[in-house]
Amino acid sequence: MNPSDPWVALARHAPLAILTDLDGTLIPFAPRPEEARPGPAVLEVLASLASLPGTSVAIVSGRRRDQLDRMFTELPAVSLVAEHGAWRRGDGAWQAAQTPRATPPEGIAQVLEKLTAGVKRAFVERKSWSVCLNYREVSKREKAALVVAAQAAAGEWVRAHPEYEVLEAAEALEVRASAMKKSNALAWLRERAGVGARVLVLGDDVTDEDMFRAAGPGDESVIVGAAGGRSTAARWRLAGPNEAGAFLNWLVGARADRPTPTPAALPLLVSYRPRGKRLDVPLRLLVVSNRLPELRSPVSPEEVRKRSVGGLVSALEPVLSKRGGMWLGWSGQTSPADSPPVGGTAENGSPGLAWVELPPDAYELYYNGFCNRSLWPLFHTLPGRARFADAEWEAYRRVNAMYGAAAAELVSDASPVWAHDYHLYLLGAELRRLGHKGPIGHFLHVPFPSVDVFSMIPWAEQLLDGMLEFDLLGFHTRRFAENFLQAVGVLSPAAVGDDVVEHRGRRVRVGVFPIGIVTGKFQEAADTETAAEISALLQATAPAKLVLGVDRLDYTKGIPERLEAFGHFLAQHPEWKGRVSLVQVSVPSRADIPEYAEQRQRIENLVGRINGEHGEAHWVPVRYLYRSYPHTHLAQLYRAADVAMVTPLRDGMNLVAKEFVAAQDPARPGVLLLSRFAGAAEEMKDALLTNPWHTDGMARDLLRALEMPEAERLARHAKLAAAVARTTAASWAEDFLAALEACRSR
Repeated sequence: MNPSDPWVALARHAPLAILTDLDGTLIPFAPRPEEARPGPAVLEVLASLASLPGTSVAIVSGRRRDQLDRMFTELPAVSLVAEHGAWRRGDGAWQAAQTPRATPPEGIAQVLEKLTAGVKRAFVERKSWSVCLNYREVSKREKAALVVAAQAAAGEWVRAHPEYEVLEAAEALEVRASAMKKSNALAWLRERAGVGARVLVLGDDVTDEDMFRAAGPGDESVIVGAAGGRSTAARWRLAGPNEAGAFLNWLVGARADRPTPTPAALPLLVSYRPRGKRLDVPLRLLVVSNRLPELRSPVSPEEVRKRSVGGLVSALEPVLSKRGGMWLGWSGQTSPADSPPVGGTAENGSPGLAWVELPPDAYELYYNGFCNRSLWPLFHTLPGRARFADAEWEAYRRVNAMYGAAAAELVSDASPVWAHDYHLYLLGAELRRLGHKGPIGHFLHVPFPSVDVFSMIPWAEQLLDGMLEFDLLGFHTRRFAENFLQAVGVLSPAAVGDDVVEHRGRRVRVGVFPIGIVTGKFQEAADTETAAEISALLQATAPAKLVLGVDRLDYTKGIPERLEAFGHFLAQHPEWKGRVSLVQVSVPSRADIPEYAEQRQRIENLVGRINGEHGEAHWVPVRYLYRSYPHTHLAQLYRAADVAMVTPLRDGMNLVAKEFVAAQDPARPGVLLLSRFAGAAEEMKDALLTNPWHTDGMARDLLRALEMPEAERLARHAKLAAAVARTTAASWAEDFLAALEACRSR
């Protein structure tokens, strides 16, 4: 297809409506909103477009009415939409698009203003039905903590006010009435343009995605910029505001039948495929996970904060790039469509990304429901936290069918597919039902429980039956693999061997593949700013010995139990008061699930109690950090720690244990105090193993770790370092894929 063909057709169409965002689309972002204003070139092209017969132009923005009025006072022919669609100016006068049935956001405005009171260059902007926290100019040191606190406060307020939602835009966090969406302006502008109008939509960030999704079959949607590496519903892409301006100038010329620039100024097609169409070139590998990963390098602290702390991306990105593969997952966006589209991008040589968008009810029932309130606690052998509901099981089946349909569109019948984790146990069965004949593998990143626990699932037999449609099932440890084989032997008619299951004429291989890390990056030197930030934290604890905990905030990680043991240790050994401090880093996780909010509250209460009971004027026993750190910060903390307490109640592997060992100075290593119920304990037998369920025992083990002689520390570390080096992230992925290819030949 000639790149100019669709655009020439659009330029010649009448009536034509152009709906464009402002900041980041027509003009670059500035540190403060008032500093970003459209220049003469932008105003001129908008005026030219609005003057053409059969052409309607509207600016849609999150800005207030008075700000837009001042910017476009000389363009009365251009319609304006303010505050994400709350207000419209079509014929010179502003009108409310609708009055939302919502509580005015005064409460959250006050909370955010308190959070920013001591933070330089952060400010809160109040609007009619929204509140925006802007932190573009906040220093790196303060930004991450501010964003985490603001997210938590906004999430808590929105849970009490469900008519509102939280949006994360570029360097800003906004709480707005859910009824206020930019997409509302699309139908309004189409009606103003007249019968048969086509609409051209331009935008740059996540607040524009609802406009892209609302575009009709005859409309065109253009994402401006890189979209932050996220998936987008837009069909076309422009590099930035300068390119958007050049394109609109082209449109003016083309629509007026004047000579036009070369097609290089036109938007490029995002690699988007309607449902039912395969890729032109068959994939050599498709990876499928519940959530689409972030594959590009982070460019800001808040992006670092959002990253998963797991090693899956670092393990799979190289093998996908090497094989020309693609990664399929949920985009993070919900869509009311019953059959959401599948799309993909491949930027800067990264592996291709493909995505599905889940209906809101499916997301709530499937992800927050069956995955995280049924399978997650049960697989971690915490049955008291599990609950089961028919509607959630049906949603799990429905979403697995959606992933299966999306995967089938991306691969040939013989392409290998590698699915990940407990969210997608029925994917293999769906692909088989759709006729896929290539090898399909699955790797479980969490523990697999004993048969007695697994059989508590009301649909345990159906789940096992689906799992046995895979060719290869991988687990972190031999114990987890044996638990699975025992469950098949008890609950399924399949024939079970040492590492194979015979089921309906098919052979399913069961393998053990302990995941590793990229060890080298934990020996990298920190930059000056990183070193200064961590040094400030370490100086606050000096000269006391440092005990370190780093975990995602999850009830399986044993953080309250660790704190209880540390408090018990101080009570039993008061001679250590002032001589040891615990730094606990808790990475925010699943804040929209009540159990996790309760866990956070319990942890914070324990920290307060321990510090109140044992603290002194010159010494704080526990320093609690609710945030994430990049690996450079963590490596510095790991090296400084005398003891790392990695004490989950149950864990699939736990890569923090391996990261700690990889980061150590071999001449002065710290002690790894490791839960015997972490998957890593199977490989890392030379750690000091402990039982996180036994408070007295863990306190005794902490004392032993703190008093461990140097010779023993050196000997243990040498063996642990060798164990960590044996299996890396890359070797784990290559080993699994080699086993999966062997299934094809068999």
